[in-house]
Amino acid sequence: MLSIILQIIQKIGIIQKNMNNVIVENAEELLSHNKEYEKILYEIKEKNPGIKKSNFGGGWHSEDITNLESFTSLKLYIERIVERKKILNNFKFHSMWGNINPPGAWNENHHHSGLALSGCYYIKTNILCGDFLIEIDDDYLTSPETLSFIPKDGMMLLFSSEYYHSVNKNLSEEDRISIAFNLS
Repeated sequence: MLSIILQIIQKIGIIQKNMNNVIVENAEELLSHNKEYEKILYEIKEKNPGIKKSNFGGGWHSEDITNLESFTSLKLYIERIVERKKILNNFKFHSMWGNINPPGAWNENHHHSGLALSGCYYIKTNILCGDFLIEIDDDYLTSPETLSFIPKDGMMLLFSSEYYHSVNKNLSEEDRISIAFNLS
């Protein structure tokens, strides 16, 4: 039921929420950078086959792009959100990578153990590109609750790195493009 409510909230445009330690941010000021982010990720992909992590069905996962100047605006935005919302103290970027998931690609359930905060910023999406799922399991005594988010261009998700998460299969006819990151 909560999943349906979250999808309705997203569709009517109420984006900024903090639910069970998951923050959904409407990063409108980054939208003007999306075409450039997309172009750079495709250029990196042409030169580098990427690495295999949770990506399946032909999905591409770049190597670490944390230190590339092209993504400074995204890093600065993430830092401002984390500081403004007082999510972490004394944090640093551990890693950042690009994802290009073509039609049929998905990301298996996984987590980023030992880190503090994970996140994903969506560059290119559509309604059928695959929901982002997060399993909330804070007490380990009850079954985890799964939250489902329909990605939108400019949407940023922030959540505990310990939470298991996955991305459903891209059922659209276009690539889903995002940048994920971990903070420690």
